[in-house]
Amino acid sequence: MEFVPGDFKSAYTYFHRQALALVGDHKAQEDLLIRGEVGLAHLTKDIASEEGSDIEREAELVLYFQLKQLLEMLRSLYQKRFSMKEEQEQLLLTAVLYFTSPVDALPDENVLGLFDDAQIVESIYEELTADVDRFQHLE
Repeated sequence: MEFVPGDFKSAYTYFHRQALALVGDHKAQEDLLIRGEVGLAHLTKDIASEEGSDIEREAELVLYFQLKQLLEMLRSLYQKRFSMKEEQEQLLLTAVLYFTSPVDALPDENVLGLFDDAQIVESIYEELTADVDRFQHLE
């Protein structure tokens, strides 16, 4: 592991570097899509459970909708129905990699385990606003 648990910056940098290797790698993107869909299903289960506060549920819903949009974009990239600049694709892959990894700045089994995932996904989602808008107009 090339980052310090609890350190958001080193964890983000680690996954951002990992994402660069996935740009244009069709098989790796397919595997990541599958892991992303499984993670999204687990998140759906968490949202539907009676556990947690309304604030936690609201944060999980935001994460769900942003991640769902990013996974749809990744699927369209994979199917060659959508294109992005390489650096934007790397950001997209970083978000999905970070979310799907059980070990990141705050491990997912931790009570706050999704907090860092939500922060990273939201930050990248905002950075990709122009691409998200362009993608939504294709659909």
